[in-house]
Amino acid sequence: MRAMTGSLLLTAGLASILVACTDRRPPVDTATVAVPGGTLVIGGPADLREANSLVANEKYTQEVNRYLLFLPLLHYGPNLEFQPALASSWELNGDTAAVFHLRGDAPWGDGTPTRARDVVFTYRRAADPQTGYPNADYFAAWTGVDEVDSLTVRAHFRPHQEPLAGVPFLPIMPAHLLDSIPPARLAQAAFNHHPVGNGPFRFVEYRANARWVFEASPDFAPSLGGRPLLDRIVWRVIPDATAQAAELRTGNLDLALAVDPPQFAALDSLPDIRGVVKVSRQYGLIGWNHRRPPLGDARVRRALSFAIDRGEILQVLRAGYGQLAVGPIGPYHWAYDSTVPPLPYSPDSARLLLAEAAITDRNGDGRLELADGRPFRIELEFPGGSAINRDVAQVIAADLQELGVRLEQRPVDYSAMIQRVISPERNFDAFLTSFESDFRINLRDLFHSAALAGPYQFAGYRNPRVDTLIDLTSRTLPRAEARPLYAELQRILRADQPWGFLYYAPELVLVSERAHGVDMDVRGVLVNAGRWWLAGGGSVATAGPAAPGDSAGRVRGPGLEPPR
Repeated sequence: MRAMTGSLLLTAGLASILVACTDRRPPVDTATVAVPGGTLVIGGPADLREANSLVANEKYTQEVNRYLLFLPLLHYGPNLEFQPALASSWELNGDTAAVFHLRGDAPWGDGTPTRARDVVFTYRRAADPQTGYPNADYFAAWTGVDEVDSLTVRAHFRPHQEPLAGVPFLPIMPAHLLDSIPPARLAQAAFNHHPVGNGPFRFVEYRANARWVFEASPDFAPSLGGRPLLDRIVWRVIPDATAQAAELRTGNLDLALAVDPPQFAALDSLPDIRGVVKVSRQYGLIGWNHRRPPLGDARVRRALSFAIDRGEILQVLRAGYGQLAVGPIGPYHWAYDSTVPPLPYSPDSARLLLAEAAITDRNGDGRLELADGRPFRIELEFPGGSAINRDVAQVIAADLQELGVRLEQRPVDYSAMIQRVISPERNFDAFLTSFESDFRINLRDLFHSAALAGPYQFAGYRNPRVDTLIDLTSRTLPRAEARPLYAELQRILRADQPWGFLYYAPELVLVSERAHGVDMDVRGVLVNAGRWWLAGGGSVATAGPAAPGDSAGRVRGPGLEPPR
């Protein structure tokens, strides 16, 4: 699942973080010249969702939309500077407008030219609450988008510290294929599983819960890199880390994204596999539903965090990869305050807080009861497709059991869990997932009381001071003035634990040594997919056997994230 927190980092300070993604050793034949051709196969932890940037809310789906299938107006460059994408040039008009000049050589896959009307359509749909665009706050300061001519668009906005920060995260959609669909129905559009794009790759095939296939766009604009070196990229759905490792070792995968951290070093040591520790914006969390008593009490949520040995989870289940989380702003970000420590593991502190909330063992059976005598019971849902999810849930259950809290573990389908969590009914107690923050901080959708009806304020959290701080930091402020406000926000969220913040985690990726140019950084795994290539070029790798669920009908077209 993907979260909408983060902020644009334009300072040189992040450049070192961008290159801190480490191949643990160099490829075997680094001097080999890139050879076009071939099929590269990726093992993904879950099915991709909507190939439609207006409604997609899953991390890797958003990357596929942004880097393979479609073009945003701008991309982030390797130092997080803006670079041309669909817009060949742009300029700011003071601090209230920007003008984008579109390239004329990026047609849609059906031959229709991409024009200003597509841009206006996309931004207006994103601004329509009925669409449910998951990153709407990116453009909260925008007041309109107008077509100047067929290749020129003007965006209007209120003065803002980073008015264009969200632009690279919203690929433009084809108006001629989607404008007849009501905004509230875009999430169900047939287009979402047989898209027509204008990016470096084109959609070829979709098999539900099994695979997606993308092929190189032969006429992709030379000024944007031209035709990709690979012929095809196949995304195979393999949630289980052990199965991914086996497929990688037998040559049926080139990239494995569902990596079991304790096995990572051993697999990296094999001669045909290299490990990449990718700088990430991810953090693991437990989402509490404050509407379910006693989870609406900050003392109770803080007590639960005190009782969970997150350090053990990191050391044992994640092999030390990661660090304890303080809140939704990660160490990669300029607003992160390293003087605010994470909550420690302290069962005694947990017991004191629960006693303050009148939650005690009333009958001497070693289990806690609420003030009305009911047992303190929580149902924790988690994606059941991988072993690490189950292991993390088991550690949490064991820790809370020692405290006297009954935690019922419920492994579920990830997509179904997320739909239940973000639905208006909020039919859950707690769930385990990870979120990915972005370069522009957006805490409004997650924690502001004005967003209670939105999909990502699933906790139902209310704190007037947090509302005020979010409003203040949303304005145009020098960083020197914004930092103390963000520090106060972090201290409050640490104390209130609207979510149970677990750990910040790098992405661990295993790559076949036959795959070259597989560079990735904080922008994403697929950021440079157009430059990937395979030793042997045209010798096509097998796509491997179909994953479970491949019996679903094949679909052909014309051309939030499970914790790991």
